[in-house]
Amino acid sequence: MPSRRLIAGSVVFLLAGANVAQAGPPAQLLGKSVVIDWSDTRSQRDGNNPEYHTVNGSHTLSIYISTAGRTFIRQVNRTRAGSGRLDQAPGQNGSHAAVFEGQTMTVFRQTRGGAQRTVVHFEGGFTGCSATTGLGFQSGQTSVSVSPITGRRVEMRSLAVTSVSCSVRGGNVFGSE
Repeated sequence: MPSRRLIAGSVVFLLAGANVAQAGPPAQLLGKSVVIDWSDTRSQRDGNNPEYHTVNGSHTLSIYISTAGRTFIRQVNRTRAGSGRLDQAPGQNGSHAAVFEGQTMTVFRQTRGGAQRTVVHFEGGFTGCSATTGLGFQSGQTSVSVSPITGRRVEMRSLAVTSVSCSVRGGNVFGSE
């Protein structure tokens, strides 16, 4: 189990930049989508269950940047229990936020007691990317949220990301939704 100092430092690291003035997306990303896929293993408990158990999940974070510079965000989570999604449209109150700075896009998702941070680094022409993602915890806290899969409370005490891939695609990955 990570030390409290490491966990506290992780939350500070994950939240750093959350209050940075948002610059608009680079012109090279207008009308394009960025898709990040990853797998993780976490220790969590569900609902009112007092016991933690290990859950393996896979996730897809899709960001469409419209030609007007508006960002639409969808995160799809998949586990053995099924799949569910979280959507975030511009101007809508929600847990996701995307921040652009130079060749980097950072997507934040806050939970009670923690935050998910996904950092995307773009190649020179914004045609490719690499990404990192993780979940940080406030000192002495667990990350509590509502599962988009079950609709129930989920409490995580640790998370390890096992693989991450990133791609830039022309057009809107959400299609005609």
